[in-house]
Amino acid sequence: MTRLTDLIQGQSSHESANPDVKNHALSIRPAGLSHPTPTRSQSVTENDWYQRACHVIQGIKRAVQARQPWVIDDVVSLAAGIVTSLRTNDQLLEKVLQRDAGDFVVTNAVNVAIVSVKIGEGLEYESAKLEQIALAGLLHDLGMFVLPDSLLYKASALTEEETRIMREHPQHGSCLVEEVGASYPWVGRVILQEHERMDGSGYPGRLTGGHIDEMALIIGLADVFDALMNSRPYRRGRSPHQAIRTLLVSGKTVFPHHLLKALVEQLSIYPLGTTVRLNTGETGVVSQLNRQYPLRPILRLLQSGHAPVSKTVDLRAETSLHIVEVVPIG
Repeated sequence: MTRLTDLIQGQSSHESANPDVKNHALSIRPAGLSHPTPTRSQSVTENDWYQRACHVIQGIKRAVQARQPWVIDDVVSLAAGIVTSLRTNDQLLEKVLQRDAGDFVVTNAVNVAIVSVKIGEGLEYESAKLEQIALAGLLHDLGMFVLPDSLLYKASALTEEETRIMREHPQHGSCLVEEVGASYPWVGRVILQEHERMDGSGYPGRLTGGHIDEMALIIGLADVFDALMNSRPYRRGRSPHQAIRTLLVSGKTVFPHHLLKALVEQLSIYPLGTTVRLNTGETGVVSQLNRQYPLRPILRLLQSGHAPVSKTVDLRAETSLHIVEVVPIG
């Protein structure tokens, strides 16, 4: 059976590196969140929670653009809610992997928070630290809200001057958090390091290795994953499976091995919702993961031969079966 270490270290070197991995990362000091964890009605679905999170972030974006005051308390509540939800089920993660359309600047904030918490769970972080990750994830690109929409949503390549302006957003975000979040000084430091990379290829400080906090790198990894997966005005997004593969190939020099390992263990090589074909010719959708066996998830079969079927297959138990390919959708 293929080992996870082999997957991370042995992806074929002929696949081209993607610049998004190097240019699309962070740092944190331990500090508990003082805001009480919100309680939710059973009638409030994870989809409602996701939409509420987007609504809160959208409101902060408007406030920043209008140079109006905003408060961090609602974001702290969202962070606690994300951790609570993911401790119960993976419905928020499934929402991320569905790649719904929307304002990508807003959805990226929510998606990064969710994926970062999943990576933190893979590292066995305690709830308080997971809430810190979620809060930093929600605010990681706060400084982008300062930039004009004509730059954020530009469909063509950025000029050298536009790139310089874009890369100033970590400083903008750090300053914004300092103005409203005196109780969370570490969030500003995280935002400032968000795009740093282990090999020194990041910005703004070109920090390397141990000079970048682990929590910063977690959020950076989640940020790259979401950026690869979702469309931008200038390119189409990739499937979750393709995004994971790209990170395994191109991310080895910019992110630590143990973080890539945690990402794959939590999301799998075949993330939830991926349609695959088995060696028997049957097709199915990944409905559940076997965390320690990323190549052998649980499938909901869709078709056997030409006939539709409805049954579940656990590839960890059915050792004669294996996935031969991902079936493109759309």
